Amino acid sequence: MCMMDLHTHSCYSDGQYSPAEVVKQAKEKGIALLALTDHDTVAGILAAKAAADAYGITFFAGIELSTAGRARQHLLGYGIDPNNEKLLRACGEFANRRQDRAVQIAALLQSQGVDITVEEAAAEAKGQLGKPHFARVLMRKGYTNSIAEGFARYLDTPAIRALADPKPTMQEAISLIHGAGGVAVLAHPCTLKLDADAFCSLLDAHCACGLDGLEVYYARHTAEEIAFYADCAARRGLLQTGGSDYHGEAVKPDVTLGVTVPKTVFDKLAF
Repeated sequence: MCMMDLHTHSCYSDGQYSPAEVVKQAKEKGIALLALTDHDTVAGILAAKAAADAYGITFFAGIELSTAGRARQHLLGYGIDPNNEKLLRACGEFANRRQDRAVQIAALLQSQGVDITVEEAAAEAKGQLGKPHFARVLMRKGYTNSIAEGFARYLDTPAIRALADPKPTMQEAISLIHGAGGVAVLAHPCTLKLDADAFCSLLDAHCACGLDGLEVYYARHTAEEIAFYADCAARRGLLQTGGSDYHGEAVKPDVTLGVTVPKTVFDKLAF
């Protein structure tokens, strides 16, 4: 078995640590293969790559894109060119949409008697502004005791989910990643909460759009889920990847950096 992590987040999206700190932690854990996959931004890639080069870690430039449709249907892109003009324009559009939604979130929370502003949330963010930054403000101001509680009580509610949140389709997201020279991988399939038949139908539809891989080895996958997703990938000739979805202990206290994968899987990840 080999240790790797192709699904990590830094403070440039909703993670706790800087890109260099994430890479340093990866070195300390013996991770040999790493990707930074911040949400809808490539702002941390150059700093992460510089740190990875210094530590002798093989590094892939990555991104995680949210797509329209079923909740938490995310697409990971690996081996992308962080200077690709079309990708950078899209990231700028994503940032604008996040800002618009943040204004709506602040207004909704204020209507519920919460003393919070967009500016306070933005002060918590070094990159893309999102709900975790509101959660940090809620905790700092004493409304909650943790980020998880902030989501449970205020940010993962029907009213918040009903707010406008335009995103690219899966086909558009795949095309964006391919256009930047990368490979497109469906993230954390367990979170879709589909039965076997429904998941296979969804996966086939994504394959028809050019999907390249599936995140088989994920921190929250059971052994049975890993076996099922590995079989799904093998039957369709998809690349199998692995990642923890690491954000830092303050954000996701139950998720640690790194996952173990078979050497046969590890050796194929050379894109």
